[in-house]
Amino acid sequence: MQILECVRQQRPTHLFVAADGPRRFIAGEEELCMETRAAVMNAIDWPCEVRTLFRDQNLGCARSVSSAITWFFSQVEEGIILEDDCLPDPSFFGFCATLLERYRHNEQIMHIGGSNYQAGNSRGEGSYYFSRYAHIWGWASWRRAWQYYDISLQRYRHASKEDVPPQLVRELDIFFEEKADTWDTQWFLTVLFNKGIAITPNTNLVRNIGFGKEATHTRTEPVWFKKMVYGGIPEIIHPAAIKVDIVADTYTLDTVFKCSYLFYMMKKIVKGNSMLYNLYKRIS
Repeated sequence: MQILECVRQQRPTHLFVAADGPRRFIAGEEELCMETRAAVMNAIDWPCEVRTLFRDQNLGCARSVSSAITWFFSQVEEGIILEDDCLPDPSFFGFCATLLERYRHNEQIMHIGGSNYQAGNSRGEGSYYFSRYAHIWGWASWRRAWQYYDISLQRYRHASKEDVPPQLVRELDIFFEEKADTWDTQWFLTVLFNKGIAITPNTNLVRNIGFGKEATHTRTEPVWFKKMVYGGIPEIIHPAAIKVDIVADTYTLDTVFKCSYLFYMMKKIVKGNSMLYNLYKRIS
């Protein structure tokens, strides 16, 4: 409800709410889903057009979130997307709204992020810099960009892997075979495969509060997460030119995407064995 309270303070005139369905093998989850949905809807107490997509059955993280975003962009040309564990600074909304308008017709720009993984290092002279990497802890985009999304990445099977981080190149088969219960890496790769550009603020405008034992994927905090610096951007200073910051992206590659070969092999073994993978999904 913390995230909804942040949204409530902005009093948007249009609000889209999506929720996955309960997992039938988890006792009591159906009741929790119903209670959560009721609490959210009851908290929307300002004049607002609300549209909902509440699933009866559990689709899992990958299908549920990605299809909800597709549903969202089927009704609007552009907008802001927040998951239930992404807590935004109030300036995040104005940041997104301003840049959605500024780059509305620039098809090179595909993503506006709210997260920054530079550990306090400011890049360039503006309030944000341009990157090849699209981060999704609070973000915004346009229908024109999302149309290129493919959860299986099949449309990009034969695309050049030149710009893809080596750690993700090794995992592409997992996505091609739809064995990954994620949607965000596919969006990250969609931007790369289309030579798109992502906007990254020079401070974190969104906190991920979803780490912990109850989380689906983020149960432990990585080292780089502890170095994130938070703030606000009350006044936006635009960069002088649209140019990807190679130094910033190299830093991200060497920190966020750093992965040992042993870890990669263990993950590949689990996802390549149906029994182990099903056990993994039940535990997680």
